[in-house]
Amino acid sequence: RPVAELYERTVLLHRPLSERIREFFRVRSFSYLWAEPIPESDFLMETSDFSAAAAAQGEAASCVDRAPFNRYLADGAFEPLAAFFRAEGTERTYRNGEEFARQGVRNRTCGLLLAGAFRYVHLTADGERRIVGYAFAGEFVGDYISHCNGIPSWVSIEAMCDSRVTEVGTAVLETFYAADAAHERLGRRLAEHLLAEVYERLLERCAATPQERYERLLTRCPGVLDFIPLHELASYLGVRPETLSRIRRRIR
Repeated sequence: RPVAELYERTVLLHRPLSERIREFFRVRSFSYLWAEPIPESDFLMETSDFSAAAAAQGEAASCVDRAPFNRYLADGAFEPLAAFFRAEGTERTYRNGEEFARQGVRNRTCGLLLAGAFRYVHLTADGERRIVGYAFAGEFVGDYISHCNGIPSWVSIEAMCDSRVTEVGTAVLETFYAADAAHERLGRRLAEHLLAEVYERLLERCAATPQERYERLLTRCPGVLDFIPLHELASYLGVRPETLSRIRRRIR
């Protein structure tokens, strides 16, 4: 439950501010206070403008076999789970741009990424694409909340290049977790690591400046722009591409 709550809040941070405020009132049954839509221009907030990026969707992304991007999920603590995926999963190749999961549809499979990379994209009500995460070789891919709770996915998960995944369905994974206490602890540890990852991102979005977020990412992943285009990284950090360009010039 805490993972689901933080995951939802983190995805909401990538929506336009007016959408977030509407969602706040909707879930608290205060919708009667909402008379007219609030124009986005009424708020002072830097978010990514993906009108140009959408046109560049066909741009090829450089993919790497490994990147220390999702640091809480990049250690060897989950090797038994990875071994299960390799032994019981079905290997599939996703072509560049092909979807592993689709926003608004329940994600019924999860996978171990053998080679390649995926981006997690949230489509706003205005049709803007917001990058909310990535997965790289050696990491698990899938919408954890949709997979476990049986709800529609908040994101689409797209291959950034031709990528190989060994995947299993919900029932197969639940059988693995229920097999014994060690497997159950492994599932709990995975949830705890996901919670740490999402909680840190939420705190960074609320308490750190865009430059601080960029510098922290560079510290743990110095070559990030070798495999993520600048406009995508700006969306991930929650700023406009031109803002990220200014930050990069300032810290050189």
